[in-house]
Amino acid sequence: MILRIGFFRGLNVGGKNKLAMTALKSIFQDMNFQTLKTIGNTGVILFDAEESKHTDAEIATIVSDKTGVPASFLSISYADLDFLLQNAPSWWNENKDWRHNAIFLLENRSGKQVLADIPPTDENIEKIQLVNNTILWSSAFAERKLYYKSQYRKLLKHEAYPFMTIRNAFATPIPSAKHIRKPQKCLQMIKIAN
Repeated sequence: MILRIGFFRGLNVGGKNKLAMTALKSIFQDMNFQTLKTIGNTGVILFDAEESKHTDAEIATIVSDKTGVPASFLSISYADLDFLLQNAPSWWNENKDWRHNAIFLLENRSGKQVLADIPPTDENIEKIQLVNNTILWSSAFAERKLYYKSQYRKLLKHEAYPFMTIRNAFATPIPSAKHIRKPQKCLQMIKIAN
């Protein structure tokens, strides 16, 4: 069993690109993935990669073709997610007045290159760290005038933005210990739940 965590970009955001997670699970089952778990209505899916040999690009194409919803997809291994969470800086996901995001890059985009294009940041209102190829970015949010000064706010205009799937730590679409304990145990739990 090889547990992977998949992230669809832009599904069910702001009332656009609506796709029920039951429909998404059904499409994965049609691709011979049987050990599956979705997390909320977030476009996050956990699956056993040994059950089918589809690439991320193939999965995105199949989902788009079957639903008519534009889909970009990235999956990472349990080991990569565990490494990311174990190596997150101490400030990430700490300050409740800040928004804490993990930015996963699609289509082999380089996190180093994305960050090289970002102007210097003020650490009083935002902090950034690259872990593997995932950007952990925290920024002031509760105090809106600080948020409006942040570089994060300008990210929507970055040329790489269409190749990012952004997950907010507070909204829990990043699988946590609640969703994943150990990969084998998690996959067993998913099988039991189905």
